[in-house]
Amino acid sequence: MEKTSTKKTRLFYLDDNEINIELVKINFEDNYDVIGETDPEAAIKYLSENEVDVILTDQIMPYMDGIEFLENIKDIQPQVARILLTGVVNQEVMLKAINKVNIYRFHEKSDNFDALKLDIDNAFKMIETYREKEFYQKQMLEASEKYKIISENVPAQIIQTDLNGTIQEVNKDFGSIKTDSIGRNILEFIPESEAKSFQEAMQKVGRTGRYLHIVTRAFNFYENYNWHSTIIGLLHSKNHNTKGYLMVTEDITERVNNEEKIMSAVIEAEDRQKSRIARDIHDGLQQTLTIALMNFESVGNIFELLPKDKAEKYMRAFQHLEQGLHDTRNIAYSLIPKAVEDFGYIETVKSLLEELNDSFDINFNFYTNLKDRIESQSIEYNLFRITQESINNILKYAEAHEVFIQLIKQDNLLQLTIEDDGKGFDYDGSISSKSTSSFGLFNMQKRAESLSGKMIIDSTPKKGTLIYVEIPLK
Repeated sequence: MEKTSTKKTRLFYLDDNEINIELVKINFEDNYDVIGETDPEAAIKYLSENEVDVILTDQIMPYMDGIEFLENIKDIQPQVARILLTGVVNQEVMLKAINKVNIYRFHEKSDNFDALKLDIDNAFKMIETYREKEFYQKQMLEASEKYKIISENVPAQIIQTDLNGTIQEVNKDFGSIKTDSIGRNILEFIPESEAKSFQEAMQKVGRTGRYLHIVTRAFNFYENYNWHSTIIGLLHSKNHNTKGYLMVTEDITERVNNEEKIMSAVIEAEDRQKSRIARDIHDGLQQTLTIALMNFESVGNIFELLPKDKAEKYMRAFQHLEQGLHDTRNIAYSLIPKAVEDFGYIETVKSLLEELNDSFDINFNFYTNLKDRIESQSIEYNLFRITQESINNILKYAEAHEVFIQLIKQDNLLQLTIEDDGKGFDYDGSISSKSTSSFGLFNMQKRAESLSGKMIIDSTPKKGTLIYVEIPLK
């Protein structure tokens, strides 16, 4: 808003005596831009076309008195200060002026122009304050209307909270947060397993002043499997102090489901390719090597009749053939264990752990409350892959003595935990690196996400590692 104090105050003076008008102009020419008029009708016409700041009018005039004149221009110039000049101020005139035209001041005619100037200046300050108030109220109303239009039509929920996360305003019902949730804390509507990360995101926004984007499950995720995307930013008061958070939340379930489908399709395609290669190895190369080995064995100890150097080469070839056959079996098994397809996750893991307990100085333990196979072969494959990768990491890096693997079905959830008492590792540092182990962890995470699940890794150096995988049975 342009400050009117940067230019002269526009003073309009109506008086049937031209001498009075000239006296005002002479005395106030340095202070005000004075417009004088002797005819009330001409004055009304002028004021209907031009804005002024203060109107000064004589009360007693032949064709229209001052109060009648001010009544006529009340709607033409509503935001203007009005001063009524009169020779004698009586109660009847005073009440009439106050009730009809909202007069600012009565001023008794005299040659004391300093007193009149004081009244004009005070009148202008009053009207300037009023105009500024009206301007900012209009701006706020327009902004409020724009916000209302946006908030009612935007396909997202807009939430205002204080710095503690207490909800102060909500534009619409969405998910578990309703318009009547005001007064409750935002963390009450975040799943317990994700409330900590959501709170940390709020605190980071508070520290840095930069907005953050976070994806969380809906509060009642396992009822409808909804996902929410929330942008968190700071909310400031008029004096630029931080007063809370502004959060914009939208439902991204469809997008997440599409991403899961794509991810699942990619993983399934990889698994099918690995399965094909494994079968080719089993049915082709492995059979060829087995037949070759059987032929070697059928000749018995004939190598003893060979010269020493030939016999050594014969035995070396026989050992390489045995090792090659063993390696192809391991490769085929690591690609896609046929046992998972034939017998399921539980029996395959039990068999694997029996072999590991016989081969390593690590005690592997397994428990499950499932009585039957998991119905979804995709879940079985991916759970086994996650288990297999975890065991490989334990054997390579953990230096553990005890490992506990547990698969629990609770309601419509499968919960897999793999815990070891090894040396642990810096998870944040490992996942941000480009090492083989970080790539394995990344693949484990993506396998869980492809099934609408999640994986949490809790590990610190010298304190072991806990891997928790949660898969919903849709």
